[in-house]
Amino acid sequence: MKFAHFADVHLGYEQYNLPWRAEDFANAFKNAVKIAISEKVDFAIIAGDLFHRSVPNPKTLNDAIEALSALKENEIPVFAIEGNHDKSIREMSAYNLLENLGLLNVLGLRKERIEGDNVTSVRVENVYLVKGVYKDVEIIGDKHRTRWQLEKVLPLMKSDGKSILVLHQAVKEVVDVDLEMGWDLTIDQLPEADYYAFGHVHLHREKKIGERYLVYPGSTERYDSREASSFFFYGEKLEKREGERKGFCIVENFKPRFVEIETRDLYAISIDSEKKVEVEKKFLEVLHMIKSSAIAVVKIICSETIDSKKILEMALNRLKHAEINFKRREVETISKFVSENEFFNEFEMKLLEILREGGDVNIKSAIELVKEHFSIESEAKAVEAKTIEGKEELVQERREERKEVKKRVKTLLDFV
Repeated sequence: MKFAHFADVHLGYEQYNLPWRAEDFANAFKNAVKIAISEKVDFAIIAGDLFHRSVPNPKTLNDAIEALSALKENEIPVFAIEGNHDKSIREMSAYNLLENLGLLNVLGLRKERIEGDNVTSVRVENVYLVKGVYKDVEIIGDKHRTRWQLEKVLPLMKSDGKSILVLHQAVKEVVDVDLEMGWDLTIDQLPEADYYAFGHVHLHREKKIGERYLVYPGSTERYDSREASSFFFYGEKLEKREGERKGFCIVENFKPRFVEIETRDLYAISIDSEKKVEVEKKFLEVLHMIKSSAIAVVKIICSETIDSKKILEMALNRLKHAEINFKRREVETISKFVSENEFFNEFEMKLLEILREGGDVNIKSAIELVKEHFSIESEAKAVEAKTIEGKEELVQERREERKEVKKRVKTLLDFV
């Protein structure tokens, strides 16, 4: 038994508001289908997000019909589930149209019983579970669900024999490793299956569960800069890292083999410099290393304000398309040095001099100096015999001194 496992095709996606990018996504899927046919697969699985929007335009529908018709002409049945991009709030989706044309079979929980050459239905509670059938293997799946819905739905996805489970969800043990995305379920929630055909994660990932495989083939085209074909980091020196491969999986006897397909290159470029002239020089150097048919997503960090329009023009003179993102580095301002004589009064200078010499004796001397200078209470007692008016006048004077001391303490901390 041999089958093709596709996911996250995203037909109709005009990435960066570019209509010709939708054509790239369509061509990637058509090429994948051609390879699957040449491999003589017995059937094909689409694990969600065949479309980018739940209501695809006529051109996008035609692209889907063209690709799926090639599989039908070669007597290769297709089993599909709706991803989060495919789902419609209406009772029917674009998948149902394709099903009525005999181009695919929609798996999952449905209100009506569906029977055919490649599908059967089982009554579960008040609905029907529509399953694909190939010889002695059941293909069981359901559309994208929320986490709380999965708790109710997953126990229904059971099989008594050999089976393939098809879901469009993020599994914690896969996305927790190196991907920054939320998860929907854990491995221990999954019902038993001989192969787990998953979609939703756009990077090709495989995880073994005992002797069985849980597989994300990844998207067939480059959906964003995280899926770049190459990464360039240019700080003090230029570093290059290879990116992600795009394609699908051929699965033979439940063992996956990744098949790469050719797609338009997308480069993620990061440049970090102090001067804008350095930015331009570094960017030109990278531009001469990449293909002219490619797309570049450029992130620039610089202490000076750069001319983003000029950078974009440089890119478009060389590339098919470019996105420029600029962030100015926060520059920490440093106050000019202020000499001690400018900052401290005569008493404070004397106190600092004593403290710098250190030792217990000098510490005691410093304390005595402070007491002598700020002996407000002792002076108040010395004038107790004077008139109340005179005493109040002295106390008020000392209060003003205290305020001045507080100001100087704050100033001292600022200096330190």
